[in-house]
Amino acid sequence: MSRKRVTFAGIVLAVAGLALLGPGRPFAQEAQQTMIQKAKIFDETYQLINESDLNCSFYMHEEGKLLPDIQIIGGERMNEKSVFEDGDLIYLNKGAADGLEMGQLFLTVGLRAKIGKLGTVMERHGRARIVRLDDRMASAKVEKGCGTIIVGDFLLPFEEEAGEIGKDLGYGDMDPNASKRGHVIYIENDFHISGSGQWALIDMGRQHCVQIGDQLNVFHQARPDLPREAYASAIIIDVRGATSTIKILGARDAVDLGSEVQINTAR
Repeated sequence: MSRKRVTFAGIVLAVAGLALLGPGRPFAQEAQQTMIQKAKIFDETYQLINESDLNCSFYMHEEGKLLPDIQIIGGERMNEKSVFEDGDLIYLNKGAADGLEMGQLFLTVGLRAKIGKLGTVMERHGRARIVRLDDRMASAKVEKGCGTIIVGDFLLPFEEEAGEIGKDLGYGDMDPNASKRGHVIYIENDFHISGSGQWALIDMGRQHCVQIGDQLNVFHQARPDLPREAYASAIIIDVRGATSTIKILGARDAVDLGSEVQINTAR
């Protein structure tokens, strides 16, 4: 019975299609073009910077700046687990006497890697909300964990940030002198390569007048005597003084540590 219904529906659709395409139907071509145009727009415009990019990525804690003073000192069932996730309670080294309040929301961050004289990569691990307060200690419940929350992680006041909807500008050849350039200095995995949807750090920040939402082309050069080749597009999702975090939007090859990046001005 199900097969008969499907067949009948197919016949109806086919007849309707022939009616639109038949003689005396000038509207048919226009309708088809409109449908194609809508599909194209839908494909090109999407959430370039999302919640995961804002709350689960990493950034550079610059050399010389103090680390946060709120820190995880323990958690429930520590005799059974060392990593905390959604719904778990964690214990903090600060309390009401230090200005903490019930319901206050924090972002947990952990140390990841030291990068020369630039600073230390800090990884965002998730959120935690204060559910109990003592004078010198607090308990918080993990919410939307997206990493390895452990004893020793730091907490920063959570600030809601807006994402960005737009189009991937793609990548292609650019005049090397047409806009600002930098390099990939850190990639989030041990293989030192990155692909679409992954994050990386570049050596361009506020002092280079870049901002969140700027898109970049990524280049490599097989040999010094050969032209450079564009092979990936990326977007800036976090900006610090001398560095920024980028997300790879599209790539035809893995993005390597040391790859050149250049601001795409084709907005």
